[in-house]
Amino acid sequence: MNIWMHARARGLCGVSLAALLSAASVSAAAQVAAPATPQTPQAQSADTSGLQEIVVTAQHREELLRDVPIAINAIGADQLKSGGISDTTALVQAVPSLNFTRSGPSGIFAIRGVVTPNGAAGEEGSTAVYVDDVYMPDLTSTINQFNNIQRIEVLNGPQGTLFGRNAAGGLIRVITRDPADTLKFDGQVGVGNYDTYTGQAYVSAPLGDKAGVDLAFTGQNQGKGFGYDPTLGHRVRYQDFWGLRSKLVVKPTDNLKVTIAGDYYHSDDTSATFVFPLNYVTTTGVLTGPTASQDSFSEYPNISRIRIWGVSAKAELNLDFATLTSISAYRRLKLHSAFDVEGTALDNYHLFYDTGNKTFQQELRLTSNSTTPLSWQVGGFYLHLNTTVDQTQGGAILRGTASHIVANGVTDSLSGFGEVTYAITPTTHLTGGVRYTSDHRKLPVGYVDTTLAASGTLLSHATNPLESVTYNNVTYRGALRQDITDKINVYATINKGFKSGEFNLQAPNLPPVKPETIMAYEGGLKADLFDRHLRLSLAGFHYDISNFQVRTTYPNPNGVGVITGLYNAAKVKVDGADINAEAALTEQFHVSTGASWLNSRFSQFGGPGTGVIAPGYYPGGTGNATGHQTPLAPHFTLNVGGTYTIPFASGSELRLTANVSHKSGFYFEPDNVLHQPAYEIVNGSILFKATSHYSVELYMRNIANKLYNVQMNTAAPAYALAGLPRQFGVNFKIDY
Repeated sequence: MNIWMHARARGLCGVSLAALLSAASVSAAAQVAAPATPQTPQAQSADTSGLQEIVVTAQHREELLRDVPIAINAIGADQLKSGGISDTTALVQAVPSLNFTRSGPSGIFAIRGVVTPNGAAGEEGSTAVYVDDVYMPDLTSTINQFNNIQRIEVLNGPQGTLFGRNAAGGLIRVITRDPADTLKFDGQVGVGNYDTYTGQAYVSAPLGDKAGVDLAFTGQNQGKGFGYDPTLGHRVRYQDFWGLRSKLVVKPTDNLKVTIAGDYYHSDDTSATFVFPLNYVTTTGVLTGPTASQDSFSEYPNISRIRIWGVSAKAELNLDFATLTSISAYRRLKLHSAFDVEGTALDNYHLFYDTGNKTFQQELRLTSNSTTPLSWQVGGFYLHLNTTVDQTQGGAILRGTASHIVANGVTDSLSGFGEVTYAITPTTHLTGGVRYTSDHRKLPVGYVDTTLAASGTLLSHATNPLESVTYNNVTYRGALRQDITDKINVYATINKGFKSGEFNLQAPNLPPVKPETIMAYEGGLKADLFDRHLRLSLAGFHYDISNFQVRTTYPNPNGVGVITGLYNAAKVKVDGADINAEAALTEQFHVSTGASWLNSRFSQFGGPGTGVIAPGYYPGGTGNATGHQTPLAPHFTLNVGGTYTIPFASGSELRLTANVSHKSGFYFEPDNVLHQPAYEIVNGSILFKATSHYSVELYMRNIANKLYNVQMNTAAPAYALAGLPRQFGVNFKIDY
């Protein structure tokens, strides 16, 4: 690590350590939780040996987890920290129904096999990601580093009514802490292998008796990359980042709460751009040789430079009979990527990629304060998204030509929604909801220029004959919940989900992909048993999906390079089941487990008589993917975790935590050639809490140093991106 990087690392740790020491010198006071609103469910017992009640806001109101007829994984801040889950990409280690892949800097999530694995600028995923009720429309923004998290909620299945914006597979909700009523500080500094230095700090303070403010910082400097590049002669695959997030909460009157939030994120990331070439024989569809590696042979100094910032304002006005909520947000993103696509020492295929977007969104909701016997809410949502792309491509695969792609995509989306829940009897609850969405997609600029690389002579200028498209859709939800006891209930739901059609801004000359619709049927059981010492959730489901959006790569018909496009599979069917359990075996020993079984396949995609073309390399060259497993859909996933706490007479304690996640094999593309074999990831940590204020933690992630891929692509030649290797280190923590 050079002198500049050493100085940067020392500065990062120095700032965090100074903040720790400065906060330690302040007179500490215990954090006092805000009083519950009339709608806030209260814990029913002070018995510390049992599981604490979990309150979620999956239906835009505070409810007990077991009372919501949705399959939800709710993960609190303590579980995130003890499980070594430091960002959204690691959530797959705690949520069995969730899978993840990358496309350069973009993060792409799949829930129960529903995914569009395309990371182009302007592309929105099939899993919606929200941070404090603000929708993250760009896939680069879906990767969040955690610090001031209160909890994360992963909602499985279509959420087409209350969260209609492209939540066809489900959604991830990140909820951050509000400022405390008293002075609060916590933070940590850490050092790990690969010359990694980290720092986090969170400070919260009241401003009189009607306001509070907080500030959260997180940062990392990684001096050594995970892999080595012999072509460039140095280590590659590292990530340096830092980010700030702040909230100002004001309660000027008893019935009004205003929250102003802002965040900024800065990242220099090569971990997703240095890829490993695969031995892939296109004529036979045979994949040979190593399938995962931290190393690369790239001749380019690949990097993604990401700058993201945003501001939001949320106002909640209690009108006695209902609460009116307004959420306004503006966000900006700038990204520059240099990417050797195939990862070889030869200049076969490279690209330089600049993109940016501006987003404005506004949501209004009116929610009834009364919940018995009738509760209701109505609202509207508007999104404006403006995305620009400027990309150049070159290399031997283009046969002496260069490609310049320029695009500007504009989305205006307007929707209205409503939902009602009625208690038919004190133990029987019926929910119905509907949402209307109108998406207007424009392509003011969109062309692909092909030129002679040596002279710059223009050979072709390809444009899209369409300038705009509009997609209208109605989604709905019905749910019936039957309480067997006050701790056990069963439910059945039907949901229609919708993912908008769109132009592919990385191939703006191609036709836009059509909207994807999903009909989901689910039945489940939720229970708190044995005096809240066991929490159990079961769900079985079936999906019928039409126009499933997929990405495929195939040879250009003109013989120059390859084409990566978005296409519609005719039909997909999904069957599956989830189980999640958490148990307090003793006051000191808590365990949790989750398992998911999934059968997601193309029931009709290409082949004679279907009327649907399935481009790409398929067995026998028939272009028929019918019966194939859909991308990112492992048949079986299992997560097991546990924490054992050993208290000492002095008041200190030792906390031992371990987590294991297993995924069966799955494919990355519809041709079912690029295959990731089954693998397990094991994480562990030992935390010694010396006092209520000071602790030290030893951690290790991916203990077995398992090599696995998070991305594989047939972009001629094929390439892969490995998951993170073994990481270990020590964190010093303070909490006042």
